[in-house]
Amino acid sequence: MLASITLITLDTRGGDKGIGGRVRNTARDVLAPVQDGVDSVIQPIEDWWDGVTRADEIKAENRKLRRELQQARGAAATARASIREIAELKRLSKLPFAGTLHGVNAQVILGSPGNFESTVALDKGTNDGIVVDQPVVSGRGLLGRISRASGERSTVLLLTDRDSGVSVRDAQTGVLGIIDGRPDAEVQTMTLFQDAPVHEGDELVTAGTEGGPFPPDIPVGRVTKVQRRPGDLLPRVTVQLYADAATTDFVRVLEWPVP
Repeated sequence: MLASITLITLDTRGGDKGIGGRVRNTARDVLAPVQDGVDSVIQPIEDWWDGVTRADEIKAENRKLRRELQQARGAAATARASIREIAELKRLSKLPFAGTLHGVNAQVILGSPGNFESTVALDKGTNDGIVVDQPVVSGRGLLGRISRASGERSTVLLLTDRDSGVSVRDAQTGVLGIIDGRPDAEVQTMTLFQDAPVHEGDELVTAGTEGGPFPPDIPVGRVTKVQRRPGDLLPRVTVQLYADAATTDFVRVLEWPVP
């Protein structure tokens, strides 16, 4: 006991520089690799055990994070849709091509494009003054015409439908033609009434023929390609329509013909 007390006293006084401190430091250096090896073996086991014991808690946290992520994505999508709707309503409030024509603003509530008929449904009908054959426009241009109407609902026959044809005029050259619907195509085809110059980039507007369903000078689309193959009597004109039902939420049904 006396020897032990003496060594402890000397070690305390000497600190790390004493005999005990040197022994401790030497032992620590010798055992350090062994301790590191044991830690590398035991740590994965500890992590696995921690995962087992906290499995329910981790699953609950994952479910919470997934819900929060879905909510954030939903909020972002809603915000983008709201911005698009506001932009559409602003364009509808100022339609330079509509002139003094009156109309009824309506919301697209259902689309049914298919192989037999390309239409969309509106939330307004005859109770709001909508009648069959009235033209329907978006903020970008002509979308179609009313094909059916009831008290509270109406149906728009799109320009891409096979039964939908619109007479158009080249705003740059004055050349007349007709666009027949192609529901299965991204672009439409313009058939010219005569062999006359049409150029890529030319804007097409409604011709406004007498007794026709559309007033004049409503934007319809832009010429994207003009081809003339050997043997063709008239050039083949490809048109990209301005109005797209897939990205349109609000429209205006124009009062036409004017009473």
